[in-house]
Amino acid sequence: MLLQKEGRPLPVNQRQRVYPNGTLQIMDVQPGEDNGQYSCEVTSGEGMQPASRTFRIIIRAGPKLASFTFRDNLHEGMRTAVTCIVLGGDGPLSLRWLKDDEPLTEQELNVNILQEEDGSISTLTFKNLTYKHNGNYTCIVTNDVASGSYSATLTVKRWMLEPSDISTVAGRPARIDCQADGVPQPHVRWKMAINQPPEQFKTIVSSSHIHILVNGSLNFRSVETTDAGYYLCEANNGVGSGLSAVVRLTVHSAPHFLTKFMVVSTRRGDKVSIDCTPEGDRPVTFTWRKNGISS
Repeated sequence: MLLQKEGRPLPVNQRQRVYPNGTLQIMDVQPGEDNGQYSCEVTSGEGMQPASRTFRIIIRAGPKLASFTFRDNLHEGMRTAVTCIVLGGDGPLSLRWLKDDEPLTEQELNVNILQEEDGSISTLTFKNLTYKHNGNYTCIVTNDVASGSYSATLTVKRWMLEPSDISTVAGRPARIDCQADGVPQPHVRWKMAINQPPEQFKTIVSSSHIHILVNGSLNFRSVETTDAGYYLCEANNGVGSGLSAVVRLTVHSAPHFLTKFMVVSTRRGDKVSIDCTPEGDRPVTFTWRKNGISS
């Protein structure tokens, strides 16, 4: 018994095995190497014509996809795109996109899909990212042999309450909002500038005077003039660089006197001067009264 591939006796490599009963076993079939025409020739005795049979092996490969990922630091209003490329596999190919395991609709998500006619390359483009685009995107490619797929997660960060500059009066309570959203939920950290202009920031630790709320806002029980300055809010969930914003807290001081009562003694006929120097923001308006009556 003689087994051949295109006139060459088998086996020709370690993946092929020929058994005594004439069976040919090919392990780990390779499309480029194992495709082709095979023949089996059997001789039963001297003087007899050998019997032979020819057959062809056609090996078709399922789709093999290249990996793709979304950029990390994506915010609302930005643009991005990913491309699904079929590295190998026999055609015809059928390619489709899913979002969170559901068919992706271009109009519903306001995205564009540009695809090669043979289904080997497809680009998914987001022209204006919004929070609704968050999710898991899957490219599925199918032929008559098998299916292949690859998935990537898109995370779009956004401010729920973005910090902004505030002005307040010393002695009053105040709050600077800073709330962000993302998957997973971001953790908020506050820092205060220790110099002017703000270059170096020192992390704020909650105390009885200043406290970071559960929602991320920074709360002052009673603002002091020393609280004035620049504050940095950082929202990070471990995905990308996160969100950050610097705001300025301006603290105004109402007019007040360090000494609220003073007695001046003088002799009749002498010239006397009474000093009135208040603390607080300028400008101020002065009004003098004697025994409660404006002078």
